[in-house]
Amino acid sequence: MQNPILKKGGKTMIRLVYVSSATKEMHQEELLELLKQSREKNKEKNLTGMLLYANGNFFQVLEGEQSDVIALYNKIIKDERHRNCFEIDQSEIEERTFGEWSMGFKYLTLEDKKSLEGFSEFLDKKMQPHEFAANPSEVVELLYNFKQNI
Repeated sequence: MQNPILKKGGKTMIRLVYVSSATKEMHQEELLELLKQSREKNKEKNLTGMLLYANGNFFQVLEGEQSDVIALYNKIIKDERHRNCFEIDQSEIEERTFGEWSMGFKYLTLEDKKSLEGFSEFLDKKMQPHEFAANPSEVVELLYNFKQNI
């Protein structure tokens, strides 16, 4: 059994990355309202991360205490604005990558995607979350590259 990585108060910190498909096309205004709500709630629980939206798919990374991240993810998978949630990665972390963001966000346009280092054509295709899961390292790399380039 692995020893958990402990942070303040003896809590295990994790990163959870998932992809899902929107049930309908999300306009930037709708996404911004979703983010406003998410940021307020995330701040209360000291959760950080980032959300990308491209071609009807959500890519999200959440960081924080394990119990808080899991509780939020369990709410997320029941949200009717998307379907086919697929967990790409869940890892213990020593420090946050998105620590300064209660929830970073970007609505990716074709120009944005082409300018990202490590851009992969898989973002241009209408794919199901399980298809992205076949390349989990590419999804995680995309999220981290995005953070470095904004």
